[in-house]
Amino acid sequence: MKRLLASLAVLASLALPGAAPASARDLTVVAGGGTLQEHMRRTLFQTFTASTGIPVVDTAYDYNVGPIRAMVQAGNVTWDVVMVEAPDLVRGCEDGIFERIDWSVVTRGKFMPGGATTCGAGAIGWGVSVFYDEARHPQGPANFVEFWDTQRFPGRRALRRGARMTLEIALMGDGVPAAQVYDVLATPEGQRRAFAALDRLRPNLTFWTGGQQPLEGVNSGEIAYAVGFVGRVANGIRAGQKYNLRWPTLLYAFDSWAVVRGAENAAAGMRLIEHITSPEPLLELTRAWPINPVTQAVAENPDVRARNPLMMTNHQSEGLEINTEFWLENGPDLEQRFAAWLNR
Repeated sequence: MKRLLASLAVLASLALPGAAPASARDLTVVAGGGTLQEHMRRTLFQTFTASTGIPVVDTAYDYNVGPIRAMVQAGNVTWDVVMVEAPDLVRGCEDGIFERIDWSVVTRGKFMPGGATTCGAGAIGWGVSVFYDEARHPQGPANFVEFWDTQRFPGRRALRRGARMTLEIALMGDGVPAAQVYDVLATPEGQRRAFAALDRLRPNLTFWTGGQQPLEGVNSGEIAYAVGFVGRVANGIRAGQKYNLRWPTLLYAFDSWAVVRGAENAAAGMRLIEHITSPEPLLELTRAWPINPVTQAVAENPDVRARNPLMMTNHQSEGLEINTEFWLENGPDLEQRFAAWLNR
C-alpha cells in the first residue's frame, strides 16, 4: 500500500584493519519512500543526527515484511528501525521479529490512545475515501450506497485490489452502517453479502494496486469515481486539482515505528524513535507535508489542524477505523477468497 518502492539495498561500512569496529554500519531506518520520506529525512532523521552525532541512512520498501522476517530468521539483520502497518506489527511482535519498545527511552504517554504497543510506537495515520473530479462530474456519490448507484452516477469505479478495505466498502455499499460492518463481515452470511455486492458492481469496476493509479484514472477520465489514499488526493487538491474528497467514506489506520529483532543498532534505534515521534521535529514535518501524526500534542495542535484542513486527523470522526484484529484472524481466508473471486 501507499507508495510501492522495492528498494532493498543494504548500506554498510567496512572497518579498516586495526580500527575500532564500533559498528559495522550506520543506523538504518526504512519507510515507504516517495516525497514524504524525503521530507522525513530532512525534518526527522537528519535532525536526530545533528542532535546526537549518530549517522542515519534511510531506504524504502513496499511494506512487505517478508524480507524482515527472513533477516531475523537468518541472523543477518541489516535494517534497524522500520515503519510497519498495524497487522504486520501485531503478528511480527507475536512471532518475535520485532523488539519490545524500550519505554524507558521512548516516552509512552505522548501518543494518542492505541499508539503505544508492545513492539510499536505510533508514526502516522493514513486512509482511503471516495473522490472524483468535479470538473468532469459536478455531482458525485457522497457515500458508498451512492457509489454503488450506477444509474444515478454512471461511469467506472476504482477500488483497491485486495480483500481488506474492499469488503468493508462492499458491505457499506449494500447499506450496512459503518458501526456494524465488522460484526456482519465476521459471519458467513455477511461475507456472501459483501461478494454479492461486488458482483453487482463488477461490470463498472476497476481495481488498482498502486496508490497513484486511481488519481491517474480520474485525471484521464477513464475512472469516474474512485477510492484512493486521502493524502495523495489532498496533495492533488493543494496543487489545483478539482477533486471532491468525500470524508464520510473514510477508512483509516495507523502505522508504527518498530525495531527489528537482533538489530545491532537497536539501542540507537530506540533513541531515534523517541526523537522522530517528538513534537518539535514532527511540527516541522507538518509544515512540509500534511501528515497525520500519532503524537497527541501534534495531532491536536490547533495551528497544525488549521494549516492543514485536509489532514485525515481533522476528519477521523467521520470514518471507520480498519479493524486490525479482524484482519489478523480472517485476513488469510478472505484474501484467498477475494483472489478466487477476481479470477472467476
